[in-house]
Amino acid sequence: MKKTCGLDVHKDTIFCAVYNGEKYGKVTEFLTTTSSIYELGEALQAEGVMDIAMESTGIIFN
Repeated sequence: MKKTCGLDVHKDTIFCAVYNGEKYGKVTEFLTTTSSIYELGEALQAEGVMDIAMESTGIIFN
């Protein structure tokens, strides 16, 4: 099954929910620092995530 991911991006945190066909997926919190964003990318690769969805909003940071 193809794994997918949803990202909920906030000013200081990113919540990452990985769905693998089960009712409840794995949710992990990351910071918005450069090193933590690299960790997020590595985690998505390790999970085998193929598609990522993210909510579209207006101005994110002022």
